[in-house]
Amino acid sequence: MGKYNFDEEDTVLLSHSVQKVENFVELEKIEQYAFFIRSFQIEQGIYKVQGFTFNDLVRLHHHLFQDVYTFAVEVRNVQLTKGNTRFCQFQFIETMAKEIFKHLENESEWLTTKEAAKRIAYFKAELNMLHPFREGNGRTIRIFIQNCAQAKGYMWHYNELQQDEYIQAMIESTYNTTKLEEIIFNTLEKL
Repeated sequence: MGKYNFDEEDTVLLSHSVQKVENFVELEKIEQYAFFIRSFQIEQGIYKVQGFTFNDLVRLHHHLFQDVYTFAVEVRNVQLTKGNTRFCQFQFIETMAKEIFKHLENESEWLTTKEAAKRIAYFKAELNMLHPFREGNGRTIRIFIQNCAQAKGYMWHYNELQQDEYIQAMIESTYNTTKLEEIIFNTLEKL
């Protein structure tokens, strides 16, 4: 998979200052600041998610993390685990992404909020298990899914989520999305 090509209009560059990060705490602060600026650009319409393909997800990740990570334009080539969760083997990311995004492309309209919550939970769980990037998967996927939901006529107010409850539901979503569906349902608004 490797690198993706971007046109100049696909990115809005912040002024960069190359600096050496001395520790993890410093990296976290820099990442939070850069993410805040880039996600604010999305809220303001300066950057727009153009579509809902895998390449659009990669472009979004690049937009959000380009100021921090040189690999922000790359799909990971290392194995990742978190706690007891083992994410998609990096060798199978492309194959699994094709399958997930084929489902997303063929997705019919969501007629009810309950159906929307179920489908959002499904795609959120699948993309989380795909975990295509070395860093920033959760935030990138969350923004991508929120934009997808909006295109389908729903606003997902993920800022209203109870963080601990949401994290537990995400862990459970590896084998059961019921709790995640409930949480999403309670934060969805039909437009």
